[in-house]
Amino acid sequence: ICRARIPPSKEMVTTMLTYRAEKQRIEDNNDTSSEHYHNTCLGLEEAKERIGADWDGVTVLEDKIDKQTVMMPDYIIKAIGKGDIKTVLKWINANPTEDRVNAISNAETMATPALSLASIGNHLGLMTLLLQLGANVGGTTSFGSTPLSAALNC
Repeated sequence: ICRARIPPSKEMVTTMLTYRAEKQRIEDNNDTSSEHYHNTCLGLEEAKERIGADWDGVTVLEDKIDKQTVMMPDYIIKAIGKGDIKTVLKWINANPTEDRVNAISNAETMATPALSLASIGNHLGLMTLLLQLGANVGGTTSFGSTPLSAALNC
């Protein structure tokens, strides 16, 4: 029986892209002898192995979630990092048709959900607001970290 290979998930691709971007950043800073660089290279190789050498670079496994994932602009990532509730709330309410409360950061920052970013910054007021607006408590980064695990690691 011949079966087509199952394409990688979006999370798998995001993880690989995150490692690739971090590796490039370290190389640009000429810090290729550090342990962090070595660990990043290992992570990149593991991510590539999970995806498989025969991946076409385009096809990814579709999520069963009906809503399209919203990417946060950089100024919102910074606003969440500062705990700037007013700016974040204004952005979330600017387009009610999008699921902005569950928006994620870009791949270079591990596709981190807004609630996890607020959790990392220990911004309890912002976390409470995001939860009241329907933020997904189980939303994960590209490495599988949840808002709760992010809070515990701070």
